[in-house]
Amino acid sequence: MQVVDLNQHPDYARQTAKLLHTEWSHHPAWSHQPTILAHLHQRNQTGSAEFTLVATPDGETVIATCSVIRYELDDIPAREYWMGEVVTDKKFRGQGVANALIQQVIARARQKRISELWLYTPDQQAYYQRSGWQAVEQRHIAGEEVTVMVLHLAP
Repeated sequence: MQVVDLNQHPDYARQTAKLLHTEWSHHPAWSHQPTILAHLHQRNQTGSAEFTLVATPDGETVIATCSVIRYELDDIPAREYWMGEVVTDKKFRGQGVANALIQQVIARARQKRISELWLYTPDQQAYYQRSGWQAVEQRHIAGEEVTVMVLHLAP
């Protein structure tokens, strides 16, 4: 399996948008695949610390994705960088693909001198806590009760 930066492989953007749309199309923000694609292009063409990584087993097919997004939730300015869009194609779940992506995202965030990453999850709290993430609060986001979590990256 290869993990590649979408910025360096923009040809994977359509597949990545389709994967995200397939997983979350029941949410309004994810219901229109061309809009998802536009967000991916915008995020991965900027000079900011935002990025998207994708996993491909064969150099052709995107099977998973994970992003660092600036101000995914923007109501608290101190919470700048968020890990999100963590999705693995259902056929490849349970094989450690998401974990490999997440570890590379964390390593890349450290390289970019990001001091902490935030995320929210409706149902994967235990998974993230085992990896050192700390629950901060419960919130209602996009029709779901979620836990906001933080991972401190600074030494």
